[in-house]
Amino acid sequence: MSVKSVAGILIVGAVVLVPLWLKRPSASEPAAPRTIAATPVVHPAAPAAAPAPRVLPRFVDIGTTSCAPCKVMMGVLAELEQRYPDSLKVEFINSHDNPDIAEKLNIQAIPSQIFYSPGGQELFRHTGVMRTDAVVAKWKELGLILPEPKAAR
Repeated sequence: MSVKSVAGILIVGAVVLVPLWLKRPSASEPAAPRTIAATPVVHPAAPAAAPAPRVLPRFVDIGTTSCAPCKVMMGVLAELEQRYPDSLKVEFINSHDNPDIAEKLNIQAIPSQIFYSPGGQELFRHTGVMRTDAVVAKWKELGLILPEPKAAR
């Protein structure tokens, strides 16, 4: 690897990580609460007299649309949405477009993933790329067994 390549990698890393590091809470500040309100899933074809919408567990990915690991996670999110549309709420938060949310969630590096119970309680947090099978395995470990995946549409 050339010196220019290493320098380029270090510069890109600094551009991504330094702003996140500067926005981190100081030791004297209390950590932000990590509970987010549950999001009910409403199916548009449901009749008006349908029962209350079912609240699903949520898988939230915080990243950008430009970093390489974040792009890998976009594929994972799409696969989860396709395989488990009625069992799991999948969300993406762009940390560049929503720095206030990333700060509130105490995101230190991207991509980061947060697993939430149906009631909105944070169950687990991960930083880096997490493949689809690892996400499914983590949900199982947390007590949520996802149904057999839906066939490709």
